[in-house]
Amino acid sequence: MPAFPLVFRGALLGLALGAGACGSDPRPDPVLVVGVDGFEWDVALPLLRDGRMPHLLSLMESGSFGFLETTQPTFSPIVWTTIATGKRPREHGIGGFVKPGPPGEPPRLYDNSDRRTKAVWNIVSERGLRVGVVGWWMTFPAEPISGVMIAQTNTEDQVDVDGGRNVWKGALLRDVPGQVYPPEREAEVWRTFDAASARLPETELAIFGAFEHEHSELARRLWENCRWAFRADAVYADLACSLLSEGESDLVLAYIGGPDVVGHRFWLWREPQLYRYRPPDGEVADLGGVIDDYYVYVDEVLGRLLAAATPATRVLVLADHGMHPVNQDLLFDPDAPAGDVNSGHHLDAPPGMIVVAGEGLRRREAPLDLRSLARSDLVRLASVLDVAPTLLALLDVPAGADMPGEPAPGLLDDATLARARPRVPTHDTPAWIEAHAALDAVDPGARERLEQLRGLGYVGEE
Repeated sequence: MPAFPLVFRGALLGLALGAGACGSDPRPDPVLVVGVDGFEWDVALPLLRDGRMPHLLSLMESGSFGFLETTQPTFSPIVWTTIATGKRPREHGIGGFVKPGPPGEPPRLYDNSDRRTKAVWNIVSERGLRVGVVGWWMTFPAEPISGVMIAQTNTEDQVDVDGGRNVWKGALLRDVPGQVYPPEREAEVWRTFDAASARLPETELAIFGAFEHEHSELARRLWENCRWAFRADAVYADLACSLLSEGESDLVLAYIGGPDVVGHRFWLWREPQLYRYRPPDGEVADLGGVIDDYYVYVDEVLGRLLAAATPATRVLVLADHGMHPVNQDLLFDPDAPAGDVNSGHHLDAPPGMIVVAGEGLRRREAPLDLRSLARSDLVRLASVLDVAPTLLALLDVPAGADMPGEPAPGLLDDATLARARPRVPTHDTPAWIEAHAALDAVDPGARERLEQLRGLGYVGEE
């Protein structure tokens, strides 16, 4: 595991002492944040109307829902770090997937040590609250917090880019230090990882059913490219449920990345009528429901998370952006780079989604009529810059004056807005910034992952 700087060790000791000193103060009801990458309302609305996403529907009926305004570019490391910090990229320091290396050296991947400002998990930890962070972007290497952090780590070395084995999100990796804090939780994490990996074929069958037709080289390539995401989501879901069931966390943030992955890959089969070159009918029969089926699976995961949480838990489900079809006139070449076989994307920044429910969160005033609910009925509730100040208000922690967003009136009820504490100038200190930049990162397959990102069109030939 990394050797954490002495200032971090001292901060954690202070957290333990501080939590004991203020033990008489009432603790806030817990907050659960479920981050769903690439969730698109146009996919979800028909599923909600058909009763296939009952857990999200229940939250919508008891709370508020709508659009979450996002930022441009809609690259996951940027937007999810903005959500976690309440800061713009120029302030939080994460500018994309990779940053230039020293002169004469190749670029390197951004990691947690590049973040220049505190995230909500740092801020509430310093207030003596306990946090669980599972699979969130830019959390590798894991850092000391008052609670548990399970990082999203650089993906496995998959060098066969032309063969389609490229990926662009992270997962837990064997034999890589620095993925779990505190280190004592590592054995539990790997037991969960092994169990979820062993039942991956069973999980895929339960989500998608059995395929009945022969698939083209392109379809086989794209399916193989998604399986790592199915495994990562299953592992993160199990770990988040475990943390919630312990009942010790005041704030849990859990990430689910699969909707973005299948959205990139399988829009061609979901809506083949939108594309000039239609895939074979057998493939459409097998793969046309992949995106919808995965949304249904995410709803099942949401149900598990809610069942593991305490009844008083306040819930926010949110996405960094939506998605839509692209490359509709393109004849997809199975040998083309991965970025050229995407049939769904989000680079023009369609808004994300947000659903909130629980004490202190605003409840929709107008009645919900699923028989007629359409995209045009959805309104903007907040921006990705508003999420961190909103979470801090729910936990009775002041936001920083250097956070450009606000505790969002579209998300919080009037009483919670009225109770929001006056802002402090900043939560960032020179000592914390220096210590955070010194996080002891390792480099598991960075060169291979850069090639993966180039293949997807996210990174140029630097």
